[in-house]
Amino acid sequence: MTGPRLRPLLRLRSDDGAILVFALIIVTTVALVVGTVLVRGDGSLRATVALREVAGSSYAADGAAQVAINDLRTGHWGGTAAEPADWAFDNSDDGTGCFGADTDNNGDPTDDAVGTLDLPGFYPASVASGDAPTSARVECVAEDSTGAQGSPVPITNQNKPGNAILTLGTGGETGLASSASGGNTLRVHGGIWSNSNIAVSNGDIVGSTSIRAHTGCAPVSALHAPLVDCSAGTVADPGYPSDPIVTGTGVPPLRTPPTSCPGVVTFEPGYYDDAAALNNLTDKNSCRNSVFWFKPGTYYFDFHNGANDPMYDSDTNGGGGSEWKVSVGGLIAGDPVGNSLTAPRFPTDGNCRNPIDDVSTQGVQFVFGGDSRLRVDGNANVEICGSYHSDRPPIALYGLKSGTSTLTSFTEATGDDGDPLTTSGTPSVTPAGSDNTFVGASAAALRDTGNGSATWFRPNGGANTVSRTLTMTGFTSPATIPKGSVVKQARLLVRHKASQNNAGTASTITLTPAGGSALGSFNLDRPGTLTTQTVDLRAQQPTVFNALQRAVHTNGYTGTKVDFTATIAKNLGAAANVELDAVRLELELYVPQLRAQTDAGLGAANCLTLGGGCNLIGVGPSGGSYHGVFYVQGTTYAPVSRIQLNLSNLQQAEVFRFGVISRSLDFSTQGNPSFHDAVIQLPDNSPGWGFNGTLVQLKVYVCPDSPSCPASPARLALTARVQLWDPSGSPVPGRRQVSVLSWSHTR
Repeated sequence: MTGPRLRPLLRLRSDDGAILVFALIIVTTVALVVGTVLVRGDGSLRATVALREVAGSSYAADGAAQVAINDLRTGHWGGTAAEPADWAFDNSDDGTGCFGADTDNNGDPTDDAVGTLDLPGFYPASVASGDAPTSARVECVAEDSTGAQGSPVPITNQNKPGNAILTLGTGGETGLASSASGGNTLRVHGGIWSNSNIAVSNGDIVGSTSIRAHTGCAPVSALHAPLVDCSAGTVADPGYPSDPIVTGTGVPPLRTPPTSCPGVVTFEPGYYDDAAALNNLTDKNSCRNSVFWFKPGTYYFDFHNGANDPMYDSDTNGGGGSEWKVSVGGLIAGDPVGNSLTAPRFPTDGNCRNPIDDVSTQGVQFVFGGDSRLRVDGNANVEICGSYHSDRPPIALYGLKSGTSTLTSFTEATGDDGDPLTTSGTPSVTPAGSDNTFVGASAAALRDTGNGSATWFRPNGGANTVSRTLTMTGFTSPATIPKGSVVKQARLLVRHKASQNNAGTASTITLTPAGGSALGSFNLDRPGTLTTQTVDLRAQQPTVFNALQRAVHTNGYTGTKVDFTATIAKNLGAAANVELDAVRLELELYVPQLRAQTDAGLGAANCLTLGGGCNLIGVGPSGGSYHGVFYVQGTTYAPVSRIQLNLSNLQQAEVFRFGVISRSLDFSTQGNPSFHDAVIQLPDNSPGWGFNGTLVQLKVYVCPDSPSCPASPARLALTARVQLWDPSGSPVPGRRQVSVLSWSHTR
């Protein structure tokens, strides 16, 4: 057997190849490490360069902004035009920008509303970079309503309406109607919003911000504003309260207008209910040189001159009903400025203190109730100034939207406010005598039936006819009946009897309101048994009723004296007696109330309601022509009535500041009016610094590695908001106080 076959031994290989592999690994690793290090080093270098450029731009922007601020402080004049002495920018509307006139060097100094400060080669680059210096450009824009264009009182969304014009009616009439002859324009500063439609004929409406309507515009081409929307939504009534509601005072005391017109006719705040008495002054040619001054305070106008009104006859107002007409003289309502009462500034405004000028302004509020209304016409000049408030608009003209006339009744009917008015004092008899005395007379006996009675018995005979008067006092009401109350009905209930033997001689009644005169006597019936006789004074004794109505209106009502006079004739041939069981006075009346302009009340129709044809405020021709001026320094708020404005001829200005809110507004022009400013204005929001504080917005653009910084490709690098404060109200170069309100870099 043979053994296993042995394999031959293998020859050992050389290690030269392994060394090569190791070498390649080491070289590769070193290359990767070196490459990574080089890449990172290059990235750091580039980052350093980039950061240096960003820092340079930031430093350049900061420096440029500081230069601009210093120029504003010192009054630097950067333009080519001649520099006025002691000039400094204060946002005056003179065509100059923040750094003077023609700062853009285009030869036109009137286009510099945006002031520009050019800073070529402003920030040097590092020598190592080899770059050119960085240039900068600063644009400066003043904020509206600051500086010379500012208001000295705070104006915010809290104390002004949201729109210059807001019409609240949603149908049945055009919300905003504008018509003109000769293509005249209605200019408005602020928004315009109609909850219904807008209709324009022969003219244009120009708004500074927006024009909106809910149900369409005709034609749209006549509307000009940055935003025009004829299918917008609706705006809710802001529901501003009237001053009597805010103060909780209700209707102010009744006032009677003066009866003559000297140079200055003074009116006290209060309640006025007679349009004819006012028209006897403000619509009377003999008063054309007078100034009608309405002192600061609240005035409530609720006229009772309508045809169906129980207080006044419409004829007393020449058929004008409850319309107050101002056609002569000058009317100044509010705190007068300087000597404006004796030397009015018309046709310019400024006759009364404007709430936009002073937070302490105390003006007037004219509140209109029922169908009361105002028309300004003829040659009258009018300025009405409201009061400043921080939390609500300075409403100067106010049309009531709520409040209902309520009849106060003192009758025997169930559900009335009170029982009939009865005597409360101890009765007296005059003259007294053995056979001429009422027996049993007492307040309790004469107050109600069944509590006894007063009887006068006269035996047979007697050569003379004798009269005796039983006097009763009291008849007071449990509630106060103030001046200005209007008696609607008055009835006297007398339960009495006259002897049949006293035929031909009737007992009489005389009423004397407390504090007044006797109203006249009238005869009673001659019942043979105790009978309750009802005397309707309005129907049966109109003279007495009218006198009672006037007395209560003038003096209020605090009670009445009632004289019951009985007469027994001579030589009757039999005994005679007169008996009085009870006397009661029934009254139905209206006490002064705040009445909505939709309230008919007092038996009169209200023409201010939709379709009624009357305007709460009517300015301009109503059959004649208007040559005056009409200013309302405050908000006009008439949410349920219409306002009509008519610019006519050449001289007149109608300016409604702080906006108009009404059910509808009708505007028209005739001829060629010379007034071309905004007829209805809404002030811009203002911090209340007035002329002292000017706010500017700065935008700093940088142009690295450039000898100049043109608009393109400049990069916005910084924005800042800066306040310039001039304690005296006038800028003094070098002495202005500067506050940086914000400072923000951009990338």
